[in-house]
Amino acid sequence: MSALLRCLAFCLVIPVAAADPTVPPAAAPATPPAATPPDPAAPASTPPAPPAPDAAAPAKGQPVFVQLDENRIKIGEVELNKQTRLITFPAVFNQREGLLEYVIVHDKGKVHESLLRTSINATHLNLALKLLRYQNSPELFPLRDEEGFPSGLMPAVAPAVKAAARVEIRMLWKDGDTAHSATVNECINNTKTEKVMAPGPWIYGGSAFYEGHFVAEMTGDIVAILTNEAAIFNYPGDSNKVGDNYGDWFVLTKAVPAIGTPVTVQIGPWPPATAAKPKPDAAKPKPDAAKPKPDAAKPKPDAAKPKA
Repeated sequence: MSALLRCLAFCLVIPVAAADPTVPPAAAPATPPAATPPDPAAPASTPPAPPAPDAAAPAKGQPVFVQLDENRIKIGEVELNKQTRLITFPAVFNQREGLLEYVIVHDKGKVHESLLRTSINATHLNLALKLLRYQNSPELFPLRDEEGFPSGLMPAVAPAVKAAARVEIRMLWKDGDTAHSATVNECINNTKTEKVMAPGPWIYGGSAFYEGHFVAEMTGDIVAILTNEAAIFNYPGDSNKVGDNYGDWFVLTKAVPAIGTPVTVQIGPWPPATAAKPKPDAAKPKPDAAKPKPDAAKPKPDAAKPKA
């Protein structure tokens, strides 16, 4: 894991060569021109420009890897656990009512139609998913034709990839001293069916890269209900098609706390791990089959007893 972290950190740094002030520009003349006497009517010369920022300084927002303990690593505000494969990060409740198209967006994203908002960097979340060996599946997005338009054909995705792309998204928060835990599905209602969103996995699609930029970081789309190729996660259930089902999904008001309530988002494997229930003890002694039966050899009344 440490070697992988070092490799990722190295790959994320984009080296920029600083100009060497000791080397003259290639186009500079070998002999400087003769000095021209200053014109008394000319305005005062412009002061020199301030020096450019140090190109060797790390870029703002560069992922910072912090090893918390043997199993836990923090990348920016995103924490991962390599033993449980859980990812956690902070967010706040953004809506208590109204239309939803997203479950989680960045603070500067589409906050007018999202259950939660967060300040995390989407690239940090994607790195955590890669480190924990989640695999992105393109199963929800049609293949593109030669001109880049959707072809209507869906990609063939191996069952193993599909399984590795499925996650549960859970929220943990407090109301005073009372701790609450719920999946995001339990807080979303379908207005057509009047039913709570069915429990089930979300699909890690992985977003995309455009001209060297991570699209989810550019758009702020992290978890989408209506299928969105820019988002990191998408809902695979019914009523997830853009256009056909816009306006179907609303916040289940009674299930969520006040707007602005802090929440910890927890992303983990699907199906979620459950504590193993003790099985009935197969070794528990059964009624003793060897218990002596009434003595079949018990002498019967003497049939040969002389009659009167």
